Amino acid sequence: MSRTLSARMETTAPPQRIPLEKRLGLPRDALLGYAMLVPGLALILILVGYPFTNSIWLSFHRKLIGVPDASFIGLQNYLDLFTDEAYWTAVRNVFVFTGVSVAIKLVLGTLVSVILNERLPMRGLLRSFVLLPWAMPTLVTVLTWRWMYNDLFGVFNYLMLQAGLINTPLAWLGTRDLAMPAVIIVNIWRGFPFFAISLLAGLQSVPSELYDAGKVDGAGVLNRFRHITLPSILPVMAVVTLLSTIWTFNDFAIIWLLTQGGPSGATEVLSTLTYRIAIGGTELGKGVAVSVTLMPLLLLLIILLTRMTTAREERL
Repeated sequence: MSRTLSARMETTAPPQRIPLEKRLGLPRDALLGYAMLVPGLALILILVGYPFTNSIWLSFHRKLIGVPDASFIGLQNYLDLFTDEAYWTAVRNVFVFTGVSVAIKLVLGTLVSVILNERLPMRGLLRSFVLLPWAMPTLVTVLTWRWMYNDLFGVFNYLMLQAGLINTPLAWLGTRDLAMPAVIIVNIWRGFPFFAISLLAGLQSVPSELYDAGKVDGAGVLNRFRHITLPSILPVMAVVTLLSTIWTFNDFAIIWLLTQGGPSGATEVLSTLTYRIAIGGTELGKGVAVSVTLMPLLLLLIILLTRMTTAREERL
């Protein structure tokens, strides 16, 4: 009787529960780590994934602002862009605007960072002063420069007239040959402090013994910069340059507030063209297609930036 009862109890006993970490083949710490990543991944999918996929979807449809329906047209938006001269003008302008701006910001920022790294009087105040263009609101910066560019009351025309460099005021923002250099100057003025402060942080990590050894070996200022300073800050320089390139490619506020892409498309870039088509022309699908065409290049820059950042962290 007891044997029969014990046999029944063994057959009716609940199965032993297997821990989740064993079923998944993961350590408990790793499982906890993945669980803590879930909220962040969900937030990224909501804030980045949905707008990204929605923009791709819109670029294949004829979507007008205020019209609920959106008919599927395939690649027609892209074909219309690729046959539009205004689009290729914007592509050329954005590469000129970005290339010239980033190159000058890199040179100017490197020069300023080297100067600020020296033992100067009131060095902390000078570093704070250099950061002002980067810290100022974009609207304040652009409105100030727009006043200085004014052909009747601007500072530049007044100084050049007083110096006898010109006989009549120049329309800085209303002339095709002057508009692009004018917006590039504003972008450089606003963006070079980012290079200067970032590279200055990289210079702070260079051991002073290297410079002392270079002086003992008879290396001059240029040789010390070439063989000590530049190799030491090159990883930081690459990351900062890629970041600035991405930001400058997407710069909208400076150009739109100064020229709105004019005169006659002289400063039209892809960001302003997107706004003009999508908002001004109410063709949301075609406007989104403009920004989508820039996406492969930006993705390539982001991949390069990620790899450089990861390699730098591994070296550290």
